[in-house]
Amino acid sequence: MLGKPSFRRNGRGIDTEQRCLRRRPSAPVRRSGYPSGQKKSAPSADRDANVAAVLSVASRIASMADRDVRQRYHDLVDKGMGGELTALERFELERIETRLDAEDRDPQIEARDREWEVERSKLLDSIEDLLTRLRP
Repeated sequence: MLGKPSFRRNGRGIDTEQRCLRRRPSAPVRRSGYPSGQKKSAPSADRDANVAAVLSVASRIASMADRDVRQRYHDLVDKGMGGELTALERFELERIETRLDAEDRDPQIEARDREWEVERSKLLDSIEDLLTRLRP
């Protein structure tokens, strides 16, 4: 089947007519990638198991109490000092660190930190005043 004529300039400056053949539509591609009746290969099954494990870890971290999150964080950091963390444990540690960072940005905690900073500066000022009085 011939397509519409297209004109191109060849290397000598002369226009030539070329006809392009249309491509036939390809056969439909299966989304699963597996012909019907075949089981998944081992790497695909492993990938599915890994995805399920990762989702399980993420869900577990999201549902953990704050105290448990901190305890698990310290357990993983201690274990990581020996270099014994698996890939799943490293992922878990990253997720916990992300959660702890998000908690640090809590507005109430930030307000309390600002109050502590003001109290600390007042305390330091009073200590400096005492030291200047005591110095001869």
